[in-house]
Amino acid sequence: MKTSLKSIAIATSLCSALVLSPISLAGNDSNHNHHKGGDRSYQQMSEKKFAKLTRKLDLSETQQADIKALKSEAKVQMQALKPAMEAFRQQVKTLMSAETFDEQAFSQLHASNQDVFTAMALVKAKSKFAMKSVLTKEQLEKFSAMKHKRSSR
Repeated sequence: MKTSLKSIAIATSLCSALVLSPISLAGNDSNHNHHKGGDRSYQQMSEKKFAKLTRKLDLSETQQADIKALKSEAKVQMQALKPAMEAFRQQVKTLMSAETFDEQAFSQLHASNQDVFTAMALVKAKSKFAMKSVLTKEQLEKFSAMKHKRSSR
């Protein structure tokens, strides 16, 4: 019994840390205008990353078009899940603003949104897999080496 309670406590702590870190960094801006400029800088960063990927992997025009289409499709799918995630974050924020932490309510909230989390993970996994299927064997090896180099930093 103690180990299962301990496991639940650890899992809850990790989930709350993952969920709350973006919330704590976001601040308490009620008009949400900060997202407009952030989208532009994120898009610019994404374009720079794509240009670097194109250059390093020597992607053909067809491959570039295919990858852009895959990214666009994944973005549309993620946008469909965005309202559910925003509602979840708002509910977590409400729970965290209470005087005492209601562990059961948090666990229920997390469990009730599990389908959204799974859907988001599935979109990401499908997108990555589809992108890898566009690459040649040599490009895939270079891409894996780039990922390994980046993760070792």
